[in-house]
Amino acid sequence: MDSHVIDADTHEALAGALVRVGDAVLGDTDGAGHFILRDLCPGELTLEVELMGYTVARQQLAVRGGQVVSIEIELSAMDEEVIVVEDKAPVATEMRATAVLSGAALARKRGQALAETLSEVPGVTQLRSGSGMAKPIVRGQYGRRLLILVDAVRHRAQEWGIDHAPEIDPFIADRLTVVRGAAGVRYGPDAIGGAVLVDPPDLLTRPGLKTELHVIGTANGSGGNVAARVQAAPTSLPGLAWQLEGSFKRLASASTPDYPLDNTGVMEGSLGATVGYRRGSADYKLSYRRYQAELGVCSCLRMESSDDFYAQLERERPLGSEAYRADFEIDRPSQAVAHDLALARGKWELGELGTLGTTLSFQHDHREEYEIVRDAVTGPQFNFRLFTSELEAALTHYPLHLNDHLHVRGTVGAVAVGQLHSYSGLPLVPDHRSLGAGVFAIERLVGHDFELEAGVRYDVLGRTSEMQRRDFLRLVRSGQLAEDACGPEMDPVECSSLFHTVSASVGGLRQLTPAWAVKLDLSTASRPPNPDEQYLNGSAPTFPVVGLGKPDLGAETTYSASVTSTFQGARLVAEASAYANRIEDYIYFAPAIGADGAPIFDVLIRGTYPRFITKAVDALFYGFDGGVSATPTSFLELGAQLSMVRARNLSEDSPLVFVPPDRVRASATYKLPARGCWHDSFVSLAGTYVARQERFDLAADFAPPPDAYFLLGAEAGAEVQLGKHTLKLALQGQNLLNTRYRDYTSLLRYFADQPGTQVLLRLSLLTSSFP
Repeated sequence: MDSHVIDADTHEALAGALVRVGDAVLGDTDGAGHFILRDLCPGELTLEVELMGYTVARQQLAVRGGQVVSIEIELSAMDEEVIVVEDKAPVATEMRATAVLSGAALARKRGQALAETLSEVPGVTQLRSGSGMAKPIVRGQYGRRLLILVDAVRHRAQEWGIDHAPEIDPFIADRLTVVRGAAGVRYGPDAIGGAVLVDPPDLLTRPGLKTELHVIGTANGSGGNVAARVQAAPTSLPGLAWQLEGSFKRLASASTPDYPLDNTGVMEGSLGATVGYRRGSADYKLSYRRYQAELGVCSCLRMESSDDFYAQLERERPLGSEAYRADFEIDRPSQAVAHDLALARGKWELGELGTLGTTLSFQHDHREEYEIVRDAVTGPQFNFRLFTSELEAALTHYPLHLNDHLHVRGTVGAVAVGQLHSYSGLPLVPDHRSLGAGVFAIERLVGHDFELEAGVRYDVLGRTSEMQRRDFLRLVRSGQLAEDACGPEMDPVECSSLFHTVSASVGGLRQLTPAWAVKLDLSTASRPPNPDEQYLNGSAPTFPVVGLGKPDLGAETTYSASVTSTFQGARLVAEASAYANRIEDYIYFAPAIGADGAPIFDVLIRGTYPRFITKAVDALFYGFDGGVSATPTSFLELGAQLSMVRARNLSEDSPLVFVPPDRVRASATYKLPARGCWHDSFVSLAGTYVARQERFDLAADFAPPPDAYFLLGAEAGAEVQLGKHTLKLALQGQNLLNTRYRDYTSLLRYFADQPGTQVLLRLSLLTSSFP
């Protein structure tokens, strides 16, 4: 189908116009304004043509087999008096190393947990656990020092447990952004390692309907996911838009190459609803999301004595693994989690002053953990509830033009937060409550080929805990707390803390050429201790150590520097970043070492567990990460990534534990030509090499790090346009060589191997309908 795009007034040919059907881009017009529609499937479709300076043209087509039709599409120029205002202002260039997953790259990750979705970003790895869940590690930092924001609201949950993965369904995201490096000024003092931004799709801004359905089947941990989203903006109610979304996942226990990982099944679901309204320059939004999951904990994570633990390290497979099953049943030990997020957001234009945005949010995090107990005992042995209310207001002023080449833009804001934590069960963490507030200011000077940014933030946090006197005395006896550090001799004992912290940053960007830029960031931030770092006192089924906090901890302070170089060429895209973080009074959770130099084990009724204590040390993190993507031809894409991080305990001149080893990833993607109704077909091959961690402290690590390993993966996929519907199919394989391996940053490595070969089949159906 040979067609032509012309100017409606002058009838001149228009080159470079974008031609699409729904979300599928079919190509651009050539210098003579021509474009050819090939291999269209029979049926009705809506053709859209876009070009800067012209209004979008839409034309209905009825395609029938064997029929070739030539069409002419006229584009009308926009009135010169009309000022077009974009839905969102362009996002300011991040001064730190940044990676974004969206579009096709994110679609290929559907069905994976958040940490696994991000694991191919340079500098990002996973802290795995005994339940098969994981949390992301960015440049050696995770949990407390890595903030996750969902729809621009900080995710508040029980972050401290190694097995406490983020209660977030990646299906809600239309865009995932990883900011690598200290980002405390904008996101809060806890963002020492960086931030992960989980952004849902924008609501529709013009009348219409969009739907999407995703179905994923998995072979190892048999089962799958189903997720759906509906977005609509009714013609009868201008300015109103809404969205509904939901997902469900059910997986059986996964298997290693030699045996199942007994009791690691997953049942997970989420629901969400969002409604927005625009009127004039005002924008309002209400949103509610709920995540709920039931997760089994591997039966292998038990030991009766320290001798059993060390004997297990010598075995090829867990004791009793002959009886392990790869089924859907979830027995004790297990955990049940639920997370609610509700928010109300408003944005107003304040004349010449700028734009004011406010967000009021409420979160409820409920976690229940079930230990192996007598049959007569019901209910959880550990029951956590965390309630968080947060209010943030930010004013972004309009650019102040200093001259033709210089302008200043920036944001000032304030945040207030209140938290209430309620706990019941076996000794572990006490009840606590806290109130905090912060103010921040960020200004940026933007020139023709450079940008300079400076920011400062001040936070204050007050926290009060109520500990049972027996738990208080246990911390005193272990040397973690002075007897006179808390309130009077009462039961419960009340301990109070007050923290004042300051964060500041200075950054610069220089555009050396249109494609090559260099960024430098210098920052400092102080992070107050989390409640668990102060008050932890016990063990849990998902946390197989006896952990002891230190209530009199002070704030830790980091001084960081990073330099990042980026290149964005027509056939080459690359980023390389080097960084160093010195952290004074780094709050370190590590094994307790006895006078004989051996780890200390505590014998409890439920078993024998190594003792971990919280202490303040000086630490240094430094490293390098980067990636490159090259397209030597239009049908071939090559990629490579490298991540290296080093970390030392400067106070004791020893390596820190759980620091990821070096890793390299390479990939090749071949794009096939369109064939019939099928387009955007591809096949890809990827390999990941993870080195053995050579920098370790045997006493703190209990066992030497596992050997290096190589994982091979492959994927094939294609799309087909069915009228207004786009169908996407993909088949993906992971660990195709069925490699038997253990991961240094996995708690499971002391007990069992990681899962073997995995095969996923993905099907997505997308529909767009606009009048």
